Amino acid sequence: MKSKVFGFITVFTTIFLATPLLTQAADVNSQLADFEGSFIDLSKDWGEAKACWSDGHTTECFRTESQMDSQINQRFTLKAAAVTCATSVKLYSNTSYGGSVLSLVTRTVPINLSAYGFDNLTSSYVIGSCSALFYDYANNVSPTYPGSTTANSSAASMLTGWDNRVSSIYIN
Repeated sequence: MKSKVFGFITVFTTIFLATPLLTQAADVNSQLADFEGSFIDLSKDWGEAKACWSDGHTTECFRTESQMDSQINQRFTLKAAAVTCATSVKLYSNTSYGGSVLSLVTRTVPINLSAYGFDNLTSSYVIGSCSALFYDYANNVSPTYPGSTTANSSAASMLTGWDNRVSSIYIN
């Protein structure tokens, strides 16, 4: 912040810089997301949002999954296949693909779900065109989920003992 004195009046000017959203990394403790023009910290509360999408650089949330899917198709051009998967891994907080949904496409980095407020919440999932691994602990620490997480697989419920247990994922 800079200040200038003009007679008896002190004028303060502040420079606001556009900063990119937080990126995925093992040490990121929170993920900022755009929700209807405001930023929310997903690690603390999703608020009115029910569906969030991230490519590791941009995170945006919506009121519904269909609204999210529509906006992604209209607005986002995904990066090269080496960085993102053409279709996302969708994690749902309820069985039968219900509740809140987190949609992720970033490949080849550990994705800690706590950054998105989704740690230990996954109850069902849909895998897109890239296979994934689900881990019990942050930073892709084993054990790994024993169910099918190959490309184009899905599960309306997690295998016994794994409901609300996934803490990190890795998309191949």
